[in-house]
Amino acid sequence: MKRRTATILASDVVSFSRLIAEDEEETLRRLTAYHRACETFVTRHGGRIFNTAGDSIMCEFETPLNAVRAAIDIQEAIRTRNLSYPPQRWLQFRIGISMGEVADRNGDLLGMAVNLAARLEKLARPGGVCVSQAVHQTVAGEVSVPFVDLGERSVKNIPDPVRTFAIAWPGTEIDAERTPAIPLLKRESVLWLGGACLVMALLAGAGLSGWHFAMSRDRTGFTAAHPSPAQQVAQGLVLSTNPAETFSRLSQKGGLIEDAKSAPGLYYKALLFEAKGETSGAHRAYYNLARMGLEFIDPHLRYAALVREHEGAAMTRQVYAELHEDAPTRATALLHALQFEGEERKAKIRSLVAEHPDFAPAYYFLAEEHSEERRGGRQSLHDRQVELAALAEFLTAHREGRLDDFFLDHAVVTDWVERARKKSEKLEGQLKSASAEALTIFRR
Repeated sequence: MKRRTATILASDVVSFSRLIAEDEEETLRRLTAYHRACETFVTRHGGRIFNTAGDSIMCEFETPLNAVRAAIDIQEAIRTRNLSYPPQRWLQFRIGISMGEVADRNGDLLGMAVNLAARLEKLARPGGVCVSQAVHQTVAGEVSVPFVDLGERSVKNIPDPVRTFAIAWPGTEIDAERTPAIPLLKRESVLWLGGACLVMALLAGAGLSGWHFAMSRDRTGFTAAHPSPAQQVAQGLVLSTNPAETFSRLSQKGGLIEDAKSAPGLYYKALLFEAKGETSGAHRAYYNLARMGLEFIDPHLRYAALVREHEGAAMTRQVYAELHEDAPTRATALLHALQFEGEERKAKIRSLVAEHPDFAPAYYFLAEEHSEERRGGRQSLHDRQVELAALAEFLTAHREGRLDDFFLDHAVVTDWVERARKKSEKLEGQLKSASAEALTIFRR
Protein backbone atom coordinates (compact mmCIF):
# COMPACT_ATOMS: atom_id res chain seq x y z
CA MET A 1 0.00 0.00 0.00
CA LYS A 2 1.26 3.46 -0.92
CA ARG A 3 1.43 6.05 1.84
CA ARG A 4 0.99 9.82 1.51
CA THR A 5 -0.27 12.86 3.40
CA ALA A 6 -3.87 13.86 2.70
CA THR A 7 -6.79 15.85 4.12
CA ILE A 8 -9.88 13.78 4.83
CA LEU A 9 -13.47 15.04 4.97
CA ALA A 10 -16.08 12.76 6.54
CA SER A 11 -19.83 13.48 6.61
CA ASP A 12 -23.06 11.78 7.53
CA VAL A 13 -26.74 12.67 7.96
CA VAL A 14 -28.18 13.51 11.37
CA SER A 15 -31.08 11.26 12.50
CA PHE A 16 -31.03 9.39 9.20
CA SER A 17 -32.79 6.32 10.63
CA ARG A 18 -35.71 8.43 11.88
CA LEU A 19 -36.04 10.24 8.55
CA ILE A 20 -36.08 6.90 6.71
CA ALA A 21 -38.70 5.49 9.09
CA GLU A 22 -40.97 8.52 8.57
CA ASP A 23 -40.74 8.67 4.76
CA GLU A 24 -38.27 6.33 3.11
CA GLU A 25 -38.94 7.26 -0.52
CA GLU A 26 -38.69 11.03 -0.01
CA THR A 27 -35.60 10.74 2.22
CA LEU A 28 -33.72 8.57 -0.26
CA ARG A 29 -34.66 10.87 -3.14
CA ARG A 30 -33.41 13.93 -1.27
CA LEU A 31 -30.28 12.11 -0.08
CA THR A 32 -29.40 11.26 -3.69
CA ALA A 33 -29.87 14.89 -4.72
CA TYR A 34 -27.85 16.18 -1.76
CA HIS A 35 -25.04 13.70 -2.46
CA ARG A 36 -24.90 14.97 -6.05
CA ALA A 37 -24.56 18.50 -4.71
CA CYS A 38 -21.76 17.35 -2.37
CA GLU A 39 -19.95 15.65 -5.25
CA THR A 40 -20.17 18.87 -7.27
CA PHE A 41 -18.52 20.93 -4.52
CA VAL A 42 -15.93 18.25 -3.74
CA THR A 43 -14.88 18.09 -7.40
CA ARG A 44 -14.86 21.88 -7.74
CA HIS A 45 -12.39 22.16 -4.85
CA GLY A 46 -10.07 19.48 -6.24
CA GLY A 47 -11.22 16.58 -4.08
CA ARG A 48 -12.57 13.10 -4.71
CA ILE A 49 -15.01 10.78 -2.97
CA PHE A 50 -13.25 7.54 -2.08
CA ASN A 51 -15.88 5.79 0.01
CA THR A 52 -19.64 5.90 0.59
CA ALA A 53 -21.75 3.79 2.89
CA GLY A 54 -25.43 4.54 3.36
CA ASP A 55 -25.72 8.21 4.30
CA SER A 56 -21.99 8.79 4.89
CA ILE A 57 -19.35 10.10 2.49
CA MET A 58 -15.54 10.07 2.80
CA CYS A 59 -13.56 12.49 0.65
CA GLU A 60 -9.88 13.20 0.03
CA PHE A 61 -8.38 16.64 -0.67
CA GLU A 62 -4.85 17.74 -1.46
CA THR A 63 -4.96 20.65 0.99
CA PRO A 64 -6.89 21.45 4.20
CA LEU A 65 -7.97 24.80 2.69
CA ASN A 66 -9.75 23.07 -0.20
CA ALA A 67 -11.48 20.70 2.20
CA VAL A 68 -12.72 23.50 4.47
CA ARG A 69 -13.97 25.56 1.54
CA ALA A 70 -15.81 22.54 0.17
CA ALA A 71 -17.36 21.86 3.59
CA ILE A 72 -18.62 25.44 3.89
CA ASP A 73 -20.13 25.35 0.39
CA ILE A 74 -21.80 21.99 1.10
CA GLN A 75 -23.35 23.14 4.37
CA GLU A 76 -24.56 26.44 2.89
CA ALA A 77 -26.16 24.67 -0.09
CA ILE A 78 -27.87 22.07 2.08
CA ARG A 79 -29.04 24.69 4.57
CA THR A 80 -30.68 26.60 1.73
CA ARG A 81 -32.36 23.47 0.34
CA ASN A 82 -33.75 22.60 3.78
CA LEU A 83 -35.69 25.87 3.89
CA SER A 84 -38.40 24.30 1.73
CA TYR A 85 -39.14 21.63 4.37
CA PRO A 86 -40.38 21.78 7.98
CA PRO A 87 -37.57 21.60 10.59
CA GLN A 88 -38.44 18.01 11.57
CA ARG A 89 -37.77 16.95 7.96
CA TRP A 90 -34.48 18.77 7.54
CA LEU A 91 -31.74 16.58 6.14
CA GLN A 92 -28.66 17.94 7.91
CA PHE A 93 -25.04 16.89 7.51
CA ARG A 94 -22.28 16.80 10.10
CA ILE A 95 -18.76 17.17 8.74
CA GLY A 96 -15.37 16.37 10.26
CA ILE A 97 -12.00 17.24 8.70
CA SER A 98 -8.53 15.98 9.64
CA MET A 99 -5.14 15.67 7.97
CA GLY A 100 -2.29 13.22 8.22
CA GLU A 101 -0.71 10.16 6.67
CA VAL A 102 -2.98 7.68 4.90
CA ALA A 103 -2.45 4.35 3.18
CA ASP A 104 -3.90 3.90 -0.32
CA ARG A 105 -5.33 0.45 -1.06
CA ASN A 106 -6.70 0.41 -4.60
CA GLY A 107 -8.16 3.89 -4.23
CA ASP A 108 -9.60 3.35 -0.74
CA LEU A 109 -7.82 5.17 2.08
CA LEU A 110 -6.95 3.82 5.52
CA GLY A 111 -5.14 5.28 8.49
CA MET A 112 -5.41 7.48 11.56
CA ALA A 113 -6.41 10.58 9.53
CA VAL A 114 -9.43 8.71 8.17
CA ASN A 115 -10.44 7.47 11.62
CA LEU A 116 -10.01 10.93 13.16
CA ALA A 117 -12.16 12.62 10.49
CA ALA A 118 -14.95 10.15 11.23
CA ARG A 119 -14.68 10.88 14.97
CA LEU A 120 -14.62 14.66 14.46
CA GLU A 121 -17.76 14.40 12.34
CA LYS A 122 -19.55 12.89 15.36
CA LEU A 123 -18.52 15.93 17.44
CA ALA A 124 -19.96 18.42 14.93
CA ARG A 125 -23.38 19.94 15.50
CA PRO A 126 -26.13 19.34 12.89
CA GLY A 127 -25.22 21.51 9.92
CA GLY A 128 -21.76 22.17 11.40
CA VAL A 129 -18.11 21.44 10.67
CA CYS A 130 -15.51 20.25 13.18
CA VAL A 131 -11.78 20.24 12.33
CA SER A 132 -8.59 19.02 13.97
CA GLN A 133 -5.97 21.34 15.42
CA ALA A 134 -3.63 20.72 12.47
CA VAL A 135 -6.34 21.73 9.99
CA HIS A 136 -7.20 24.82 12.04
CA GLN A 137 -3.58 25.98 12.18
CA THR A 138 -3.32 25.67 8.40
CA VAL A 139 -6.52 27.45 7.34
CA ALA A 140 -7.32 29.89 10.18
CA GLY A 141 -5.87 32.88 8.33
CA GLU A 142 -7.07 31.81 4.88
CA VAL A 143 -10.87 31.66 5.25
CA SER A 144 -13.24 34.42 6.34
CA VAL A 145 -15.26 32.32 8.82
CA PRO A 146 -14.48 32.33 12.55
CA PHE A 147 -13.50 29.24 14.55
CA VAL A 148 -14.47 28.26 18.09
CA ASP A 149 -11.98 26.31 20.21
CA LEU A 150 -13.78 23.26 21.61
CA GLY A 151 -10.76 22.23 23.66
CA GLU A 152 -9.48 18.69 24.02
CA ARG A 153 -12.04 15.96 23.44
CA SER A 154 -11.78 12.24 24.04
CA VAL A 155 -12.91 10.26 21.01
CA LYS A 156 -13.50 6.56 20.46
CA ASN A 157 -10.53 4.33 19.56
CA ILE A 158 -8.02 7.20 19.69
CA PRO A 159 -5.87 6.99 22.84
CA ASP A 160 -5.04 10.66 23.45
CA PRO A 161 -7.50 13.59 23.69
CA VAL A 162 -7.85 15.54 20.45
CA ARG A 163 -7.82 19.34 20.25
CA THR A 164 -10.79 20.35 18.10
CA PHE A 165 -12.24 23.49 16.54
CA ALA A 166 -15.67 24.23 15.07
CA ILE A 167 -16.47 26.60 12.22
CA ALA A 168 -18.88 29.26 13.50
CA TRP A 169 -20.29 31.18 10.55
CA PRO A 170 -23.64 32.96 11.11
CA GLY A 171 -26.54 30.64 11.86
CA THR A 172 -24.39 27.80 13.18
CA GLU A 173 -24.91 26.69 16.76
CA ILE A 174 -21.69 25.85 18.60
CA ASP A 175 -21.53 23.94 21.85
CA ALA A 176 -18.21 25.05 23.31
CA GLU A 177 -19.06 24.21 26.91
CA ARG A 178 -16.96 21.52 28.56
CA THR A 179 -17.53 19.90 31.95
CA PRO A 180 -14.46 20.70 34.07
CA ALA A 181 -12.85 17.87 35.98
CA ILE A 182 -12.93 18.12 39.82
CA PRO A 183 -10.54 15.40 40.97
CA LEU A 184 -9.69 17.08 44.31
CA LEU A 185 -13.28 17.11 45.65
CA LYS A 186 -15.03 14.14 47.14
CA ARG A 187 -18.53 13.16 46.06
CA GLU A 188 -20.04 14.41 49.34
CA SER A 189 -18.39 17.83 48.95
CA VAL A 190 -19.75 18.20 45.44
CA LEU A 191 -23.29 17.40 46.60
CA TRP A 192 -23.03 19.87 49.50
CA LEU A 193 -21.83 22.67 47.21
CA GLY A 194 -24.60 21.91 44.74
CA GLY A 195 -27.23 22.11 47.48
CA ALA A 196 -25.86 25.42 48.74
CA CYS A 197 -25.94 26.92 45.24
CA LEU A 198 -29.54 25.76 44.78
CA VAL A 199 -30.64 27.46 48.03
CA MET A 200 -28.93 30.72 47.02
CA ALA A 201 -30.56 30.61 43.59
CA LEU A 202 -34.02 30.10 45.13
CA LEU A 203 -33.54 33.00 47.54
CA ALA A 204 -32.43 35.34 44.76
CA GLY A 205 -34.87 34.12 42.14
CA ALA A 206 -37.74 36.54 42.70
CA GLY A 207 -35.55 39.61 42.83
CA LEU A 208 -33.49 38.57 39.82
CA SER A 209 -36.52 37.78 37.68
CA GLY A 210 -38.09 41.17 38.47
CA TRP A 211 -34.84 42.93 37.68
CA HIS A 212 -34.46 41.00 34.40
CA PHE A 213 -38.02 41.92 33.36
CA ALA A 214 -37.39 45.59 34.08
CA MET A 215 -34.11 45.58 32.16
CA SER A 216 -35.72 43.81 29.19
CA ARG A 217 -38.53 46.39 29.14
CA ASP A 218 -36.01 49.23 29.32
CA ARG A 219 -33.96 47.76 26.46
CA THR A 220 -37.07 47.40 24.33
CA GLY A 221 -37.98 51.04 24.92
CA PHE A 222 -34.45 52.16 24.12
CA THR A 223 -34.39 50.20 20.85
CA ALA A 224 -37.71 51.67 19.75
CA ALA A 225 -36.60 55.21 20.61
CA HIS A 226 -33.09 54.84 19.15
CA PRO A 227 -33.19 52.45 16.18
CA SER A 228 -29.99 51.21 14.58
CA PRO A 229 -28.87 52.66 11.23
CA ALA A 230 -30.17 49.57 9.43
CA GLN A 231 -33.54 49.91 11.18
CA GLN A 232 -33.65 53.59 10.23
CA VAL A 233 -33.19 52.65 6.58
CA ALA A 234 -35.96 50.04 6.82
CA GLN A 235 -38.31 52.46 8.62
CA GLY A 236 -37.68 55.14 6.00
CA LEU A 237 -38.83 52.81 3.23
CA VAL A 238 -42.53 52.35 3.76
CA LEU A 239 -43.42 49.64 1.26
CA SER A 240 -45.90 50.81 -1.35
CA THR A 241 -48.42 48.61 -3.11
CA ASN A 242 -46.13 48.69 -6.14
CA PRO A 243 -43.21 46.24 -5.61
CA ALA A 244 -41.25 47.65 -8.56
CA GLU A 245 -41.48 51.15 -7.08
CA THR A 246 -40.28 49.81 -3.74
CA PHE A 247 -37.35 48.05 -5.40
CA SER A 248 -36.44 51.27 -7.23
CA ARG A 249 -36.49 53.24 -3.97
CA LEU A 250 -34.32 50.62 -2.28
CA SER A 251 -31.79 50.74 -5.11
CA GLN A 252 -31.63 54.53 -5.05
CA LYS A 253 -31.33 54.81 -1.26
CA GLY A 254 -28.71 52.07 -0.82
CA GLY A 255 -27.64 50.49 2.46
CA LEU A 256 -28.22 46.96 3.71
CA ILE A 257 -31.68 45.85 4.83
CA GLU A 258 -30.91 43.31 7.53
CA ASP A 259 -34.32 41.68 7.86
CA ALA A 260 -35.62 41.74 4.29
CA LYS A 261 -38.84 39.75 3.98
CA SER A 262 -40.60 41.37 1.02
CA ALA A 263 -39.88 40.47 -2.60
CA PRO A 264 -38.25 43.86 -3.39
CA GLY A 265 -36.16 43.68 -0.22
CA LEU A 266 -34.96 40.12 -0.91
CA TYR A 267 -34.11 40.93 -4.53
CA TYR A 268 -32.22 44.05 -3.53
CA LYS A 269 -30.37 42.08 -0.85
CA ALA A 270 -29.49 39.28 -3.29
CA LEU A 271 -28.09 41.74 -5.83
CA LEU A 272 -26.09 43.45 -3.10
CA PHE A 273 -24.59 40.13 -1.99
CA GLU A 274 -23.72 39.33 -5.61
CA ALA A 275 -21.97 42.67 -6.02
CA LYS A 276 -19.92 41.96 -2.88
CA GLY A 277 -19.04 38.45 -4.07
CA GLU A 278 -20.92 36.80 -1.19
CA THR A 279 -22.41 33.91 -3.16
CA SER A 280 -23.96 32.09 -0.20
CA GLY A 281 -25.89 35.16 0.95
CA ALA A 282 -27.13 35.84 -2.58
CA HIS A 283 -28.17 32.21 -3.00
CA ARG A 284 -30.12 32.29 0.26
CA ALA A 285 -31.94 35.55 -0.60
CA TYR A 286 -32.82 34.41 -4.13
CA TYR A 287 -34.09 31.06 -2.86
CA ASN A 288 -36.30 32.67 -0.22
CA LEU A 289 -37.74 34.97 -2.89
CA ALA A 290 -38.30 32.09 -5.29
CA ARG A 291 -40.20 30.21 -2.58
CA MET A 292 -42.70 33.09 -2.19
CA GLY A 293 -44.64 31.91 -5.25
CA LEU A 294 -44.60 35.24 -7.10
CA GLU A 295 -44.57 35.89 -10.85
CA PHE A 296 -41.54 38.20 -11.08
CA ILE A 297 -39.28 36.84 -13.79
CA ASP A 298 -36.08 38.90 -13.39
CA PRO A 299 -35.07 37.55 -9.94
CA HIS A 300 -35.59 34.00 -11.22
CA LEU A 301 -33.32 34.66 -14.20
CA ARG A 302 -30.59 36.03 -11.91
CA TYR A 303 -30.95 33.12 -9.50
CA ALA A 304 -30.77 30.52 -12.28
CA ALA A 305 -27.64 32.21 -13.67
CA LEU A 306 -26.04 32.16 -10.20
CA VAL A 307 -26.76 28.47 -9.64
CA ARG A 308 -25.60 27.56 -13.16
CA GLU A 309 -22.33 29.43 -12.69
CA HIS A 310 -21.47 27.80 -9.39
CA GLU A 311 -23.20 24.39 -9.55
CA GLY A 312 -23.69 23.62 -13.23
CA ALA A 313 -26.59 23.21 -15.65
CA ALA A 314 -27.80 19.88 -14.25
CA MET A 315 -28.10 21.27 -10.73
CA THR A 316 -29.94 24.37 -12.02
CA ARG A 317 -32.48 22.16 -13.77
CA GLN A 318 -32.96 20.14 -10.59
CA VAL A 319 -33.35 23.25 -8.42
CA TYR A 320 -36.07 24.64 -10.67
CA ALA A 321 -37.78 21.28 -10.98
CA GLU A 322 -38.07 21.24 -7.18
CA LEU A 323 -39.12 24.90 -7.01
CA HIS A 324 -41.85 24.40 -9.59
CA GLU A 325 -43.09 21.39 -7.67
CA ASP A 326 -43.06 23.11 -4.28
CA ALA A 327 -44.05 26.68 -5.25
CA PRO A 328 -45.46 26.44 -8.80
CA THR A 329 -45.90 29.65 -10.80
CA ARG A 330 -45.69 30.55 -14.46
CA ALA A 331 -42.26 32.03 -13.71
CA THR A 332 -40.89 28.77 -12.23
CA ALA A 333 -42.40 26.83 -15.15
CA LEU A 334 -40.62 29.11 -17.62
CA LEU A 335 -37.29 28.93 -15.79
CA HIS A 336 -37.54 25.15 -15.62
CA ALA A 337 -38.21 25.03 -19.37
CA LEU A 338 -35.17 27.26 -20.02
CA GLN A 339 -32.87 24.72 -18.36
CA PHE A 340 -33.35 22.28 -21.25
CA GLU A 341 -31.75 22.39 -24.68
CA GLY A 342 -32.76 22.01 -28.32
CA GLU A 343 -36.19 20.84 -29.36
CA GLU A 344 -37.16 19.85 -25.81
CA ARG A 345 -36.63 23.41 -24.61
CA LYS A 346 -38.59 24.85 -27.53
CA ALA A 347 -41.47 22.39 -27.00
CA LYS A 348 -41.72 23.25 -23.29
CA ILE A 349 -41.83 27.00 -24.01
CA ARG A 350 -44.48 26.54 -26.72
CA SER A 351 -46.54 24.42 -24.32
CA LEU A 352 -46.29 27.13 -21.66
CA VAL A 353 -47.41 29.81 -24.14
CA ALA A 354 -50.36 27.67 -25.22
CA GLU A 355 -51.39 27.03 -21.62
CA HIS A 356 -50.84 30.63 -20.43
CA PRO A 357 -51.31 32.97 -23.42
CA ASP A 358 -51.37 36.01 -21.10
CA PHE A 359 -47.89 35.32 -19.69
CA ALA A 360 -46.00 37.94 -21.69
CA PRO A 361 -42.37 37.01 -20.77
CA ALA A 362 -42.80 33.57 -22.36
CA TYR A 363 -43.30 35.19 -25.79
CA TYR A 364 -39.90 36.86 -25.52
CA PHE A 365 -38.20 33.48 -25.05
CA LEU A 366 -40.34 31.82 -27.71
CA ALA A 367 -39.11 34.47 -30.14
CA GLU A 368 -35.54 33.80 -29.02
CA GLU A 369 -35.93 30.06 -29.75
CA HIS A 370 -36.69 30.85 -33.40
CA SER A 371 -34.12 33.64 -33.75
CA GLU A 372 -31.18 33.57 -36.13
CA GLU A 373 -28.75 33.41 -33.19
CA ARG A 374 -30.45 30.39 -31.67
CA ARG A 375 -30.88 28.63 -35.04
CA GLY A 376 -27.18 28.98 -35.76
CA GLY A 377 -27.63 30.89 -39.00
CA ARG A 378 -30.18 28.37 -40.34
CA GLN A 379 -33.28 30.46 -39.72
CA SER A 380 -36.10 29.44 -42.06
CA LEU A 381 -38.97 31.56 -43.27
CA HIS A 382 -41.21 29.80 -40.75
CA ASP A 383 -38.76 30.65 -37.93
CA ARG A 384 -38.85 34.32 -38.91
CA GLN A 385 -42.63 34.37 -38.99
CA VAL A 386 -42.90 32.72 -35.55
CA GLU A 387 -40.26 35.04 -34.08
CA LEU A 388 -42.02 38.12 -35.45
CA ALA A 389 -45.44 36.95 -34.17
CA ALA A 390 -44.03 36.24 -30.69
CA LEU A 391 -42.32 39.62 -30.54
CA ALA A 392 -45.58 41.28 -31.61
CA GLU A 393 -47.40 39.61 -28.69
CA PHE A 394 -44.65 40.70 -26.31
CA LEU A 395 -44.72 44.33 -27.51
CA THR A 396 -48.53 44.39 -27.42
CA ALA A 397 -48.42 43.32 -23.77
CA HIS A 398 -46.02 46.18 -23.11
CA ARG A 399 -48.26 48.76 -24.83
CA GLU A 400 -51.29 47.53 -22.90
CA GLY A 401 -49.45 47.73 -19.57
CA ARG A 402 -49.47 43.96 -18.99
CA LEU A 403 -45.70 43.46 -18.99
CA ASP A 404 -44.50 45.50 -16.02
CA ASP A 405 -46.29 43.25 -13.52
CA PHE A 406 -43.78 40.48 -14.23
CA PHE A 407 -40.65 42.49 -13.34
CA LEU A 408 -39.26 44.01 -10.17
CA ASP A 409 -36.53 45.94 -11.98
CA HIS A 410 -38.13 48.00 -14.73
CA ALA A 411 -34.71 48.71 -16.20
CA VAL A 412 -34.82 45.09 -17.39
CA VAL A 413 -38.22 45.74 -19.01
CA THR A 414 -36.82 48.74 -20.87
CA ASP A 415 -33.90 46.70 -22.16
CA TRP A 416 -36.10 43.80 -23.30
CA VAL A 417 -38.58 46.09 -25.04
CA GLU A 418 -35.82 47.95 -26.87
CA ARG A 419 -34.32 44.68 -28.10
CA ALA A 420 -37.74 43.37 -29.15
CA ARG A 421 -38.44 46.51 -31.16
CA LYS A 422 -35.12 46.37 -32.99
CA LYS A 423 -35.52 42.69 -33.80
CA SER A 424 -39.11 43.22 -34.91
CA GLU A 425 -38.16 46.03 -37.27
CA LYS A 426 -35.32 43.95 -38.71
CA LEU A 427 -37.59 40.94 -39.25
CA GLU A 428 -40.31 43.02 -40.87
CA GLY A 429 -37.76 44.38 -43.32
CA GLN A 430 -36.42 40.89 -44.08
CA LEU A 431 -39.91 39.45 -44.63
CA LYS A 432 -40.92 42.34 -46.89
CA SER A 433 -37.78 41.84 -48.96
CA ALA A 434 -38.44 38.10 -49.15
CA SER A 435 -42.06 38.69 -50.21
CA ALA A 436 -41.03 41.21 -52.87
CA GLU A 437 -38.37 38.83 -54.19
CA ALA A 438 -40.85 35.94 -54.29
CA LEU A 439 -43.41 38.08 -56.13
CA THR A 440 -40.79 39.16 -58.71
CA ILE A 441 -39.82 35.53 -59.33
CA PHE A 442 -43.49 34.55 -59.69
CA ARG A 443 -44.11 37.31 -62.27
CA ARG A 444 -41.18 36.16 -64.31
